[in-house]
Amino acid sequence: MIALSLPILVWVLSVLQPGVSAVPTWPSSVDELEDIMLLNTGYRSRGFSAAVTPCSYSAQGAGRVAAAEWIRTAFHDMATGNAVQGIGGLDASLVFETNGGENIGPAFNTTLTTYAPFFSSRSSMSDIIAMGMYTAVRSCGGPVVAIKTGRIDATKGGDSGVPLPQNAISIFQNQFLRMGFNTTEMIAVVACGHTLGGVHSSNFPEIVPVASAANSNGVKDFDTTQSFDNKVATEYVSGSTLNPLVVGPSIAKAENSDGRVFAADGNVTIKAMTNPTTFASLCSTMLQKMIEVVPKGTVLTDPIVPYEVKPYALQLTLVAGGASISFTGDIRIRTTVRTASQVASVQLVYKDRSGNSASDNIDTAFKGTANGFDDSFTFYGFSANLDASTSISSFNVLVTLIDGSTELHDNNGAGFAIQDTIMLQSPQSCLSSTNDANGQRSLTVVAAVRNTASNSVQLQLTLKIPRSNGIIVPTLSTVSAAMASQTAIGSYNLYAATYSLDPSQAQTASFGVSAGSAADNYKNVTLLPSTCATLSPSAPSSTPSSLAFSYQGCYTDSSASRAFSAAVFYDNSLTVEKCASDCSKFQYFGVEFGGECYCGNSRDASSTRAGVSECNVACPGNTDEYCGGSSRISAYKNLKYAPVTNPTIAGYTYQGCFSEAQGGRALADSSTAADDLTVESCASFCGGSTYFGVEYGRECYCGASLATTSTNQSASDCSMACAGNSQEYCGAGNRLNIYRKSAVSSSASSSSSSTSSAAASSSASSFSSTITAAASTSTTPTPSVASTSSSSSTTSSSAAGPTLAGYDYQGCHTDLVYARVLTAKTQSTGTTTYASCAAFCSGYNYFGVEYGSECYCGDSFTNPTDTAPETDCSFTCSGDATETCGAGGRMNLFKSSTSHTGPSNPIVSGYSYLSCHTDSVGNRALDAKYLFDNSMTVEECATFCAGYTYFGTEYGTECYCGNTFANPTTVASEGDCSFLCPGNSNEFCGAGDRLSMYQAMI
Repeated sequence: MIALSLPILVWVLSVLQPGVSAVPTWPSSVDELEDIMLLNTGYRSRGFSAAVTPCSYSAQGAGRVAAAEWIRTAFHDMATGNAVQGIGGLDASLVFETNGGENIGPAFNTTLTTYAPFFSSRSSMSDIIAMGMYTAVRSCGGPVVAIKTGRIDATKGGDSGVPLPQNAISIFQNQFLRMGFNTTEMIAVVACGHTLGGVHSSNFPEIVPVASAANSNGVKDFDTTQSFDNKVATEYVSGSTLNPLVVGPSIAKAENSDGRVFAADGNVTIKAMTNPTTFASLCSTMLQKMIEVVPKGTVLTDPIVPYEVKPYALQLTLVAGGASISFTGDIRIRTTVRTASQVASVQLVYKDRSGNSASDNIDTAFKGTANGFDDSFTFYGFSANLDASTSISSFNVLVTLIDGSTELHDNNGAGFAIQDTIMLQSPQSCLSSTNDANGQRSLTVVAAVRNTASNSVQLQLTLKIPRSNGIIVPTLSTVSAAMASQTAIGSYNLYAATYSLDPSQAQTASFGVSAGSAADNYKNVTLLPSTCATLSPSAPSSTPSSLAFSYQGCYTDSSASRAFSAAVFYDNSLTVEKCASDCSKFQYFGVEFGGECYCGNSRDASSTRAGVSECNVACPGNTDEYCGGSSRISAYKNLKYAPVTNPTIAGYTYQGCFSEAQGGRALADSSTAADDLTVESCASFCGGSTYFGVEYGRECYCGASLATTSTNQSASDCSMACAGNSQEYCGAGNRLNIYRKSAVSSSASSSSSSTSSAAASSSASSFSSTITAAASTSTTPTPSVASTSSSSSTTSSSAAGPTLAGYDYQGCHTDLVYARVLTAKTQSTGTTTYASCAAFCSGYNYFGVEYGSECYCGDSFTNPTDTAPETDCSFTCSGDATETCGAGGRMNLFKSSTSHTGPSNPIVSGYSYLSCHTDSVGNRALDAKYLFDNSMTVEECATFCAGYTYFGTEYGTECYCGNTFANPTTVASEGDCSFLCPGNSNEFCGAGDRLSMYQAMI
């Protein structure tokens, strides 16, 4: 017997500690296993850890602990190895040994069944068994067991030699020496392996008779906890252990193996392991050594460490008749040290096919987050069209943080290489959705091969073939097929091949295409469409331009000071494209909290850069897009925006924005109006007048002088675009862009005086004719203030204000984009009238029309409003030019003459309404269960949350449940919960970051 002192034990630990590994260069042989190891939950997660999370979990039911079974599986696979001769070890030979007498019980087949889906050409079963050790230990709170890869799977069962409980201590020592472990290491391996699980009476009735089992499941545990801790050591040393392999009923039969192993060195090692730090360190070292007992000739990699930056699903696809190449994929950023909220943007800085740096970077957008035991990651997706003639050869990843600092990740100096010699054409490839007459499914694979490449184009398939005799893990089979040339498209040739797959193989097959040394590999058959699309050999007659907008980043926003405040739209089916369309006349736009769209020509200084991952609320109209977040706006720039200007007019000087005159016109000589008006056409109409001015988008006025009561105003007051040219300003309601004739020299003035007089006479004559013709055809230009219409109409605009049956006119009122007066319901149409808005707001106490086409409803005022001069409400209604529909920041307000009971918080059986409560997207008050429904009602939410103490509706369409408040929440003003339930407009369903909260009655 070899007994080691504590100093020798410390030396053993020090020499076996693994060194620090370098971050790999992508792509690497560890890529698949790195994902399996690190991506436990979230976006692109592999879910390998799910079967051992939490530590006590087992899909096989009570009494079994999957984490303990995973550790036991690794030991049993390794234990028959001979480290001296280099035979066996951890090589997945257990796959063929589960029916043997040394591997008693169902644990091994159960574990291998769990592992089988992760087995592939890039992850051997023996590497997965080793990965199971790391995963089980970390899930149970144990230390990191470093994982090296490169194991090669056995093709048959190994020799016998798994230690059995009844073995003498000398046999144990000899068996562990064969594996490469001395007595100290043997003790550590046994203690570390037996900190989880126990002995099952069904497998070892002589050790744990059913009557003496610690619980009804027939299991007696090694220690008193189900976590990776040192209780197995402390309870043994203190004499309180109930470990059946120490104090079990079979001691007389020498089956107290743990007791004999722990005492093999006079209890020196097991006493040292009562120190938690020593226990964790020794287990990390010994378990790593255990899984690195491998056959001679096996070359293991460095231990897996996470990439800081890692690409995913990079794909080049020939499009546009060969004129362009689509480049798509994801970039994973490790956010363990730098947090996701610090990352402002991620871009690809790339080189073309010839190695020249491209002029533009490729932008990315936030896709999602993922987490492992010790690391967190954020993914950013991209999609770009590249010129097929220049393409791409490699890229680096530029990470910009919100403080303005940058990180350039260049893949250890190699860049992230990507080849365009051969490209899988996923749209043109397909897997049939039905079986043919032979019960097979047809796979068609199409690849684009650059015409400078080799003609040897191959399809390779990796198939999982089931084994017989109850062997759980399938075998891998690789088959190849030549691809035949099809069509020349641009500088590429299309090649195709077909293959018949058994339906079961179609669910697990992977494939790739190659041309000479170039390859596009590791594709999943199940991700192909069921129908093959065609690719036209002809490029479009005009190549489409790039996207109409570009992502600018995630920014902070608040209701008190909007990032973009020129216009706002609300839409329960909002997409980024819809917001872009609504804001097409503005330089910038942004989407926020799912359904809000804001426009502007500049971003307010109060809005600052935020982490791109904070804009994480999916767009309701397209859940593949993100529409900002809570107080976070996803900002975009309109690439087709052309600024609206006051153009230069020959012979005139622009004077500025002026108000209309009091009691008359600022320019009173002549006027016209047209739906195709431009500043230039107005200048032409005014034919040399000293002044001309454009107003309200379509009106033109001329004059020899400017009325003294017409005064200069803020340039922003003249905000309407000309009806005939949206890139020019044409005043606004009661506001004119004024131009004055430029001064000329005295000689020039003298020589042209007679001509000017004639022109003036002609202009006056023309103006007289225009007015006469207009009067005879009832086409008098619509003035900028409300005009009077026939009293026989149901509505009218008169000196006393407009009237509408069933409503009392309240006057012209102020309204603010960021603090709306009426917020219950809104729409904007090109056919807005008083009657149409009243019908839309039927059942509400108030409605208001604004900015020509907008309609707002409400039972009370959400924000303060003041009366404004009636002349401020000067925009004609988009659906009726005889009615005025407010203006910018001005609303014609009507009140229903019929008493109306507004929306309420309804009575719900078994619950009482609590109050309006605050909530946060990142820290939900109620997080046990949730439901999103575009026809949400309070009753639906109550039914969904039946049995919970609290439920609440939020943002109209959202429902949350919980028994306690998972995060702090406070009572808010009832007016804050102003959103109506889309399924019942008489009920309130919270608002943004506000819950209409209910509590179960006791």
